[in-house]
Amino acid sequence: MMSATAEATNRDSVIEQHSIDSALHTERRWAEPRATSEVAPHVLAENDIPSLTPGMMKAIEEEELLQEWERFLDVQTWALGESEVAWLRSREFGTGRGVLEVGSAAGGYGAFLARNFSGTRIFGVESNPHLARRFRRSKAAPPNYSIEVSKIGEDPIPKAVRGRFDRCVLRFVLQHVSDPARVLRAVHDALPVGGRIYVIEEDLSFLTTRPDWEPFQLTRDAWLRVTAAGGTDGVIGSKLPGLATEAGFTVDDLNIVLRNNVEMGTAFGDYLTSVIRLLQKNSPDLVTEEEVRTVVDGFEASRDDHAGHFVATYPQFLMMATKVADRTHRHPRRPGHGVRVH
Repeated sequence: MMSATAEATNRDSVIEQHSIDSALHTERRWAEPRATSEVAPHVLAENDIPSLTPGMMKAIEEEELLQEWERFLDVQTWALGESEVAWLRSREFGTGRGVLEVGSAAGGYGAFLARNFSGTRIFGVESNPHLARRFRRSKAAPPNYSIEVSKIGEDPIPKAVRGRFDRCVLRFVLQHVSDPARVLRAVHDALPVGGRIYVIEEDLSFLTTRPDWEPFQLTRDAWLRVTAAGGTDGVIGSKLPGLATEAGFTVDDLNIVLRNNVEMGTAFGDYLTSVIRLLQKNSPDLVTEEEVRTVVDGFEASRDDHAGHFVATYPQFLMMATKVADRTHRHPRRPGHGVRVH
């Protein structure tokens, strides 16, 4: 029989090897970057500009759905924003001329950043005028934050913003466009040499739970169904270094952070509850109200048991990359430098 010490050592070795294997596997996947997301063909066919089909966020204009998206994005900022700000601050996010935020939605996250980096001017751009209008009706916007309507990669950079930034943040944006490399190329062209991008994404293929946890599994399955049908690339996280390199950037740093229910406590279940509620409102033909009730009840029943019987992970990919030269004169180094798996 194996001793307790030997069991712990063996378990730690397995975990460490899994992290190494995951990093190596991810690096192999980066070696062959894909310029386009995995967008459902019917979504492309229905859109006037197939190169920048905005995934499951396309054509959001109904008030009820706009409100649901805004609620979800607020919960997302509350649950994940603090650790993201710590990462951004440690990588000189607020030390430049100004920041371009691509994909501002209704401005909740951009306003959150502006309050945390009060000495930095943040310029938001949003392609959906209905979402941008909600921000303009808000009276709580900080003075160092604004939003312009523009589709980066298709429209010119707005005149009010042009030349006023040397940083750019894209948070959960690239997964919603069918040609993320095109968006990154547009950002690359707009940045000065030495400018940086900060990309925050997820990769649903890294969602795991041990042992099985029903509300988590139901949320994961619904998430994968809706993203696949709606044209959102839910597994874009591991493609980021290849996409950035293809667009002309040099990848400086990539963190793969496995947020989990033990670390996040009740915020973990609250976040995933907001996810499945949004998925049901967004795609009622794919997610039933009964599934939502089961998830809500399941997470509520386990609110006080996050350090005990199960562990579930939610993966975040945080990448920083630099424009070292104009694209016609670039000499990118191999992607994957500075990878960290947590």
